[in-house]
Amino acid sequence: MVFPMNAPAQSLMRNEIYATLKREILCCAILPGAELREAELAERFAVSKSPIRDALLRLESDRLVVVHPRKGYQAAPVSLSDAADLFELRAMLEGACARDAAEHAADGALKTLDRFRSLDTFAASASDDPAPSFVLYNRGFHLAITELCSNKRLREATVDLIEQFDRLVIVSLQNGAPEGHSKLIAEHIDIIDAVQARDGRLAARRLSDHVTRARKRVLAALSRFAIVP
Repeated sequence: MVFPMNAPAQSLMRNEIYATLKREILCCAILPGAELREAELAERFAVSKSPIRDALLRLESDRLVVVHPRKGYQAAPVSLSDAADLFELRAMLEGACARDAAEHAADGALKTLDRFRSLDTFAASASDDPAPSFVLYNRGFHLAITELCSNKRLREATVDLIEQFDRLVIVSLQNGAPEGHSKLIAEHIDIIDAVQARDGRLAARRLSDHVTRARKRVLAALSRFAIVP
């Protein structure tokens, strides 16, 4: 039996349902293309269908859920064309963030990037997140660079974009993309060196090149499987 809640509690519950489903879609706990049934989700969260429907519509606006009229909801499939567009946009935005960080971030803030010189720092914290440890490390690195950007609009747009990428990385790893962790970490170190040296132009170029190389690897992996064109 579902009991009525007061307005603040309802608002909190709606936000928690949205956040939980978003996290599960992004980390592929809910697989791309999976059907999402209102009744099953309502039973899972012990709520009526209304907050479930609200969460799914919010996720549709995030392009993480597809609504099929009179049929229901589906976790958005991974699209090759959309992935290519996202990578192109990400290379531009993240490069701009890296340049801004190199030129404007405080010395102490730049020093915090040293924790991304090794994957080991993140291995112990991976157990409370369903994403693989390298995905957590990779996400953390890119968010850390972005969050040092002084331009609020650029920073927020880039953070939103980075959050879309976990499932692309996870799906590509599941579908045979070579991990190459040591090479990727070495590229991260090169970016950190440029940012900490306050060479904004070099930092922007290294980060953009890093994203472009990732684009080739991920799209090559995705193209070998039944992914939406």
